[in-house]
Amino acid sequence: MNMFNQNTATIQSSLGQAMALTKVSATGVIQGMLLDMQLTQSFINPSDKEHVEVLYTFPLPVDAVLLDIEVELDGRKLSGAVVPRKEAEIDYEEAISEGNTAFMLQENGDRSYSLSIGNLAPGEACTLSMHYAQSLRFAEMDGMNALRICVPTVIAPRYEMTEAVATKKQNLFERLTTPRHDIRVEYPFEISLRLAAEVAGARIASPSHPISVMPGDGGTIVSLSRKGNLDRDFVLCLDQFSQQAFSVLGRDYHQPEHVALLASFCPQIAAADMTDVAVKLLVDCSGSMHGDSIQAARTALKEIVEQLSAGDHISLSRFGSEVQHRSPAMWKFAKPSKAAALRWVDELDASLGGTEMALALESTFAIQSSGRSDVLMITDGEIDSVDSLINSARAAGQRVFIVGIGSSPAEVHLERLARASGGSCEYVAPGEDVAPAILRMFMKLRSPVWQDIRIDAGFASPPLWSTAMPASVFKGETLNMFYLLPEKPQGQMKLFGRLSGQAEEVELGSLVLTADLQADTSLSRVAAATYLSDMQGMAEQVSVVQELAVQYQLISAETSFLIVEERAEDEKPLDMPALIEVAHMLPAGWAGLGAAAGGVCSAPVMAAPAAAGGAAYSLSMLAAPVAAAPPDLRSRLATWKLSKRAALDMAGESGECYMDASNLPSPVAKWLVLDAEAMQAFFEYASVVGADRVIRRDMHYQGLTPLGLTLLLRYFDEQLWPDSFAGLRQMQLGEAVIEWLELAIWEDCKDQLSGQQVIKLFFSIMAEPEMLERLLPSEEQRPGLQVSGRTSADTAQLLSMSADTVVSARLEAQLREALRELDAVTWSESIFLMDMEG
Repeated sequence: MNMFNQNTATIQSSLGQAMALTKVSATGVIQGMLLDMQLTQSFINPSDKEHVEVLYTFPLPVDAVLLDIEVELDGRKLSGAVVPRKEAEIDYEEAISEGNTAFMLQENGDRSYSLSIGNLAPGEACTLSMHYAQSLRFAEMDGMNALRICVPTVIAPRYEMTEAVATKKQNLFERLTTPRHDIRVEYPFEISLRLAAEVAGARIASPSHPISVMPGDGGTIVSLSRKGNLDRDFVLCLDQFSQQAFSVLGRDYHQPEHVALLASFCPQIAAADMTDVAVKLLVDCSGSMHGDSIQAARTALKEIVEQLSAGDHISLSRFGSEVQHRSPAMWKFAKPSKAAALRWVDELDASLGGTEMALALESTFAIQSSGRSDVLMITDGEIDSVDSLINSARAAGQRVFIVGIGSSPAEVHLERLARASGGSCEYVAPGEDVAPAILRMFMKLRSPVWQDIRIDAGFASPPLWSTAMPASVFKGETLNMFYLLPEKPQGQMKLFGRLSGQAEEVELGSLVLTADLQADTSLSRVAAATYLSDMQGMAEQVSVVQELAVQYQLISAETSFLIVEERAEDEKPLDMPALIEVAHMLPAGWAGLGAAAGGVCSAPVMAAPAAAGGAAYSLSMLAAPVAAAPPDLRSRLATWKLSKRAALDMAGESGECYMDASNLPSPVAKWLVLDAEAMQAFFEYASVVGADRVIRRDMHYQGLTPLGLTLLLRYFDEQLWPDSFAGLRQMQLGEAVIEWLELAIWEDCKDQLSGQQVIKLFFSIMAEPEMLERLLPSEEQRPGLQVSGRTSADTAQLLSMSADTVVSARLEAQLREALRELDAVTWSESIFLMDMEG
């Protein structure tokens, strides 16, 4: 069998023979706010020599409850049961060590599921049918309530945080079943959904796949109109419903005389005055966001910035394996901060490695704010655990609103994090329009919150149990409540709430209970799973959780599904089976795969300018001065790269040779070439005062410190000082300082003074001996340091030469006030806050 066959995805056994995942299909029914799904996978072991053990990890939706698994092995149907997890692991290993065939299904720590098939014989085929159900939720789209149904099909490569790695080392099965990926495999996918009568009249669309919609079977049938693959989640959107509240009734699985109820409300809340917002934008710039995801993030963030207005506050942060905050405190939203924010968004790229979301959120929570603030995070959520993040969000008291983008965001993780903090989630598939989803999330973030939620049910008898009532609801979101009742209910249910800060209670919705009672018990098992989820993490409830999970045959963190099929003695293998893991397809758009546009970003290599004294120099000379720097400082310089804008600023208008922008010569190297001997002397001195006092690189600032800039200016002749904002970037002055000069300071006097004049005055103040004394007192100075003869009189002379001395004097006062609180390594807070007044 050809490993690269276009119709089947294959993996290799230890003998090099192919094993194929030949078919994946899904069928389901949507009734009210309940989705009932059947997922089928077919495997075959084509080896004629060895038995194999197959490991397969797959995702389920965030609210899904895995109800059953049926196995057909060479035409024989096998049955199993849910048992305590440790017991299942022991029995599974014993079965395959004795030569029998075993199937075990477990829930992983990241809420995915892992299937282990032990001792699949040579040439043997098996089919696994997994039955799950989930409650659905409304989302507001285009001013109306809509259902967004996601059937996850692929697990994107996840970044494993330290906590998750430590946990996995304690669990052999989870360590073995961490999904791997192979760019060469291709898995076909089919799906068919039947929409029951109450939702069949809705408008139907899919942003992820081309679909066919036809009437049939008492409702509407939705299926793929052409071949699909397991490289993206299936997303279906329904809107224009005739009703906004639904109820579903079903017999109880454990005690059939009891009745399970799902009551679903979409609160009809009148529009209220929007409040000012303090939003902390946090953007995932890890490598997994490369391609479609980071492009969508840029579009989304521009929409958010454009929607901000006077009275709002904003902070900007990006993260990957490190975190970078544009400012240590929130900006007042004004013209300079808006321009800086849009520029920051435009330069976002997916270059920050892994996804250290915990550090990013914790440090974002710590950004200074004068009042309440919320976090709006854009991410593909490709992480391995969120438990610690949930604890951090609760401790910080800040709501986390999340926009999950891409073809396979980790909805389980993102939903848990948002709900735990009192926030919300939106998802944007590659085929969906980003802007409406982002605007909905932003409006939700700044809208009033409805709290003290209660339901007047009017039941004849009290419920045996019910799921937890949420603390608050947003306009357009769904409230799903599950009940286990001693008898079938009837009548009407009403939802009430109170607007934050007001005493009056308001009716938010109502529904008339359905008369139809389903004989199927799936609803009661979903209700039980949701009820158990409310008790997760309560140490005193562990035994109760396990008991109920077994009663309702639910696979949970405490239980597993197990089937053992005894083989005849002559069918048992002589050795343990070869271990095989089914590889996942890489999601479309992941790390640039499947992006609409791609290619290497290139820029023309600039013509080499003349060095001091008129001598020309070549590109090969540019790197030489860096080698002269002390090792600790040189290592800092070597890791820095040009931003996209700086690379374009350096590029000439002509030239036939092109190169990747990331390979352009270091801007520090260009500065060094202007006077290599002086720069070498400077670096030698910098190694004495300490590299950390000259160049700073942390989550709030990357660039020359105040002391570093002052030393450079006093070493170099004034004729060599940069006279453009592009030049400031090339000399490695930090972006926060450059944008403060350009967008805050110069913006206020652009009609009277040139940018060159603003830069020159700023440099003149920074080069004064009084500034040097403040940043590096006399007792710390070294012989040969003050080679420059500049004094404060030079600044006065510069002002006297200005065409508009009044404006120049006012500018000098602004600059001196802003620079008054400098220390050797830290720029003033007013600079980070884009303050024009200083």
